Amino acid sequence: MFKTINSPISFSKARLTALFLFLIVKLFLCSVTLAGELVDRVVAVVNDDVITLSELEEEATSTIAKIRAEAPPAQVDDAIQKARQDILRNMIDHKLLLQRAAKLQIEVADADIDAAIDRIMEQNNLTVEQFREQLATMGVTEEKYRTSLRDQILRSRLLSYEIRSKVVITNEQVEAYYRNKYMQHNSPEGYHILQFGSGWEDKGRSASKEEALKRAEQLREMVIAGENFNEIAKNYSDLPSGVDGGDIGTFKKNELADYMWQAIKDLHPGEVSPIIETPAGFQFFKLLSKSSDGVIAQAPLENVKEEIRTTLYDQELKKKFEYWVKELRENSYVKELL
Repeated sequence: MFKTINSPISFSKARLTALFLFLIVKLFLCSVTLAGELVDRVVAVVNDDVITLSELEEEATSTIAKIRAEAPPAQVDDAIQKARQDILRNMIDHKLLLQRAAKLQIEVADADIDAAIDRIMEQNNLTVEQFREQLATMGVTEEKYRTSLRDQILRSRLLSYEIRSKVVITNEQVEAYYRNKYMQHNSPEGYHILQFGSGWEDKGRSASKEEALKRAEQLREMVIAGENFNEIAKNYSDLPSGVDGGDIGTFKKNELADYMWQAIKDLHPGEVSPIIETPAGFQFFKLLSKSSDGVIAQAPLENVKEEIRTTLYDQELKKKFEYWVKELRENSYVKELL
């Protein structure tokens, strides 16, 4: 019988093939230096998963570019190192969330992502072509966007299951906050304002000035009809204040831009301003309270209770989330290797 396995030539080829594959894997997995550049390495172990340096660098690209452009030269290296550490910890937390979702068998189907994209396009008056053009402008592929959206939906469902369902804000808490925040006699002098902005092209998510105005009009009507201003601002405002539900705090008259003062000067607390055009796009405001010469005027509870409820809910959600992530870390194997 002819036995190939005993052939010296075949054996030599097999050894060479195995050695070649070993070297390829070794080069890919190990931390190596080639022409002075680090190829890749593991920077964190999260239970059975790892985070690589290349993944961290990709996540940190825009932050590092901003630091290099804005930080004083002497502080650049330290600022970049701190940013990498902060981003890595966020990536670890995200990995823990995904692992927890998998354990609970929480899933996101392709149909869920399609529906979410349809809602995004509808809310922003975008066609499929315009949507893809915006992604291209941001340098994001549709596949990467869908992956990011899948993670967001998964995270939202997990937090609803683990945390949101356990956060309850009572009417008594809302009324107590109203008494302490809106009726206190040592309130700082000034105007407490909520802000919404709708921009176009590089200033916002609308394709044209006309679309931005129409969008602002629709959302202002929703606020006047009783919709929660904070939620509207969080989901639809193109201004940085949208992250805080449009709450820009309390300002004295001389601290306000003229266009803002003209918009709110005749408002009573609880009222919403007309839409005005500003350098940042179209804006409207809601006056929560005003204080002058020791005299305080505040919006009626009925006009601000939903904003108060949102504020209290967000505060409680943040506390519970931080505690939950802390517990998740303590009950997991996490090793940072940066």
